[in-house]
Amino acid sequence: MTYNMVFFGAGASYASDNFGTPPIGSNLFDELVTFNKEGWGRIPSEFSKNFLNDFEEGMKILSKSHLISKLQRAMAAYFFNFYPQPTNLYRKLARRIKKSNWNGALSSINYERLLELSLIEEGLRPIVGGSSKNVNEIELCLPHGCCHLFCESVNGMSNIVSFAGSNVKTEGPIKVISNPSEFQMRINKDAFPPVMSYFEPEKKTTSGVNFIKQQRVRFSEVVSNASIIVIVGVKVRPNDNHIWDPLAKTSAKLIYCSGLRSGQEFDNWKNKMRSDNQDITLNGYFNDCFEQICNELDI
Repeated sequence: MTYNMVFFGAGASYASDNFGTPPIGSNLFDELVTFNKEGWGRIPSEFSKNFLNDFEEGMKILSKSHLISKLQRAMAAYFFNFYPQPTNLYRKLARRIKKSNWNGALSSINYERLLELSLIEEGLRPIVGGSSKNVNEIELCLPHGCCHLFCESVNGMSNIVSFAGSNVKTEGPIKVISNPSEFQMRINKDAFPPVMSYFEPEKKTTSGVNFIKQQRVRFSEVVSNASIIVIVGVKVRPNDNHIWDPLAKTSAKLIYCSGLRSGQEFDNWKNKMRSDNQDITLNGYFNDCFEQICNELDI
């Protein structure tokens, strides 16, 4: 049986509904400032100007400071609040997956929970860390982590422990926290942020390094085994070699959907990195190409 994959980025979540979705990276800084005036709203001007030009470069500079853990926790709290409405395309996709008994895996590099919650709301059980084996289960791979994952190996109060950037790392068991009250308590009191790679060029990780490593290995395995891979709303960033190296090497047919400008960037990357001409670039965003994507995946 054909095994396929859908890989989602920020552009997919942004285009998944007409309201109640997180912004793309270029607008994220302003949203974080509004959400967290005591943290993101007080970033010194020598840092904040870099975010307005390029969020990843801003995070790269900021990651060397003692502010990063506090701001990473606030970012996680911001993303935790998003919830998919019945009209969301992730939920529509989940309904089709369940109805068609689709054989494949989903992956996301987004920090919010829209995809995971959509699967759950539509009666599917996401499996992280291995392939699904039962009816109504589907694999979900998270190579950059997510806002509601916490590493349980280290304890420390946020106002006591201080560390600079990514100099300190934790490994150990991972706990999924979905209850809003428990989540907020952990955000306020934990010294270490949730298991989320920093939104900077190298995608460094402080919490749950073992989990992130395992998920990136699993991402590479799924990519190498798939026949068709649909890439939705993921900007081509060759520096993310844990993402783009496996995609360059796979024999799968790649179908890319992220608008005209990003599509041109993908074509340039594809022409340089892949010799197979079976790949397709769709001229639109997730909401424009939803039906075509489902047709390609036979969902």
